[in-house]
Amino acid sequence: MNNIIKILLGGAALSALATAPAIAGDAPHFSITALHAGNAVFKSKLQVPGRKNVTYTVAVSTYVPASDLGTAVHLLGTYYKFNSNSSLCTTPKMKIKVPKKSTYAKLGHATETYSEGCASGPTKFYGDTYDLKKAKGEGKVDSFVSVLTAKFKNSRGKYNGTLNLDVKVSIGA
Repeated sequence: MNNIIKILLGGAALSALATAPAIAGDAPHFSITALHAGNAVFKSKLQVPGRKNVTYTVAVSTYVPASDLGTAVHLLGTYYKFNSNSSLCTTPKMKIKVPKKSTYAKLGHATETYSEGCASGPTKFYGDTYDLKKAKGEGKVDSFVSVLTAKFKNSRGKYNGTLNLDVKVSIGA
């Protein structure tokens, strides 16, 4: 290959790398934050230039005592929210879809609030409820997938975020 062609191709590659951060600046910052034991944890920042839809998958392992038979409980580790522009106080439109049943339980969804000092009030996190219906589930692992979706809007357009929660529930004594 000719040296001039190598130099031109190398210059084009460097130019593309130099402009990528500028292009990414126009994309919204999607953050996903988890609520655990009353504290906001696991904040993940996603920024994908040129994308209007962002999908993220998280595997969650949690536990339900077998003594909770017949009682709907909030599943620890399943409460999340989307944020935009790296602020926990933003409130994009969100909804959660949970299957109605799993192998051993009736499933549902709920919200938990976290006081962050936001002018708009407490921050809502969306998660899953688990109502153990079958005693024979003791010592077993149940699983399901719930989906949290969010819609964002800024001066560049409308954006959609999807968080798939692959949930494994250990049913203990």
